[in-house]
Amino acid sequence: MKLPVSLSVGFGSALGGLSRFYADTFLLSIASDNVYTSLFLINVFGSFLIGFFLIRSQGASDEGAKLNWYFWGVGFCGGFTTFASFVLLLVNGLMNASAMEAGIYATFSVLGGLLALVTGLIIGQKLLLKS
Repeated sequence: MKLPVSLSVGFGSALGGLSRFYADTFLLSIASDNVYTSLFLINVFGSFLIGFFLIRSQGASDEGAKLNWYFWGVGFCGGFTTFASFVLLLVNGLMNASAMEAGIYATFSVLGGLLALVTGLIIGQKLLLKS
């Protein structure tokens, strides 16, 4: 039985959201309840995974590979990472801290996410070439 794309994304997103909850709980326990550090690490790791899953899905032409992309890339990574929380923390930082600190956080988050995405693409490509 073939799973529809919408269900693949939905199930992936549910798993990603649960994974994010547990990763956030764990990271907050070791990062002294620093929500900025936890969100940064989750989003950077999620960006790496998006790059990895994207490159792994590019070489395949079958429907199973496309569903894997929708489940893992769109669903799981979409549920695991969160732009809304990033924006909320950025606004809170602007209102309660300094604009400089919020700007540094935003810059490192965006650049860290881009660097992680490219790293995921490179590692995924190297693994694809080996198989």
